[in-house]
Amino acid sequence: MKIAVRADGGNQIGIGHIMRTLVLAKELAKTNDVFYICKISKESPEKYSKGIEIVKKSGFNIKTISETNILDELKFIKADCLITDSYDVDEYYFNNTKKMFEFTGYIDDLNLYNFNVDFIINQNIGCENYKYNTNKDTKLFLGTDYIMLREEFRNASLNLNINKKVKNIMITVGGSDSNGITNRIYNYIKDLPFQFHIIIGPSFKKENIQSLIELIKKGHRNIKLHINEKIINVMKKCDVAISACGSTLYELAILGIPTLGIIVSDNQELTAYKMEQRNIIFNLGWYNELNKEKLLYYLNLICEYKNRKLMIQNYNIFNKYGVEKLACLINHMYKEVNY
Repeated sequence: MKIAVRADGGNQIGIGHIMRTLVLAKELAKTNDVFYICKISKESPEKYSKGIEIVKKSGFNIKTISETNILDELKFIKADCLITDSYDVDEYYFNNTKKMFEFTGYIDDLNLYNFNVDFIINQNIGCENYKYNTNKDTKLFLGTDYIMLREEFRNASLNLNINKKVKNIMITVGGSDSNGITNRIYNYIKDLPFQFHIIIGPSFKKENIQSLIELIKKGHRNIKLHINEKIINVMKKCDVAISACGSTLYELAILGIPTLGIIVSDNQELTAYKMEQRNIIFNLGWYNELNKEKLLYYLNLICEYKNRKLMIQNYNIFNKYGVEKLACLINHMYKEVNY
């Protein structure tokens, strides 16, 4: 099967769509011919460059289309299957792409449309009860049984032996941080007696990185910046994390790292609240409502050994091998359509 993956990433939209599709694309590529379709902008060439760069480094070929002419250019691309992970869609998009490609799927978060596709993937906790408007034969792959984890996390073990005293804290808000959330969080807690490990994403603003570097130069020895490092290696060093409520929450849970979650986009809201309900994270709420007092309060809570011990008992609800299951199901569906 020739599979086209339609996704974008960049400084403005982040790289979440790229990162999670890469997990699925690599698994599907074991038995299929997989390539990417990414948007480009003539007016702002840097807009999608980070996403394209990451896809290329992962070994996939890319066909580019104009951001202003998506459907007209898609119809000239040949593939058996189109898998889309983008918010730049609507019912018109789904209806037209279904005519162009024999087999179509969508990776969803928000359940906003009537979906004329063959399958929908929504890996988010709590979405199992969503009522999707679809074709009668559309397959729904919903919930944490279908989490798309990178291979290194699928091979990792849940650490139940947590340290009684917190020493190392990881801060990560995703691949981009256009609102400077990382810097604000660190400024709130920089005087506390912890070692802070800050993940610098590939689409971070240079001025935000520079301001953190200046703090180090001024003598803040409790901060270490991690740029282009394997995030799993940083996670394993840390006792707790402060993280955006995207796919990283599942990775942290798989390793057994108690987390303070912060909502940085609409598609993270349900995940944050559902994980809070199940005592998987402490939910800090929306990034723009976060203040020092609130952060310190929850940091004190998560530093208590008994609270962390209780949290990690709930981390075994996730299927580590969700992406492998997805790839098998997608391959099987396509064979059924063609035989």
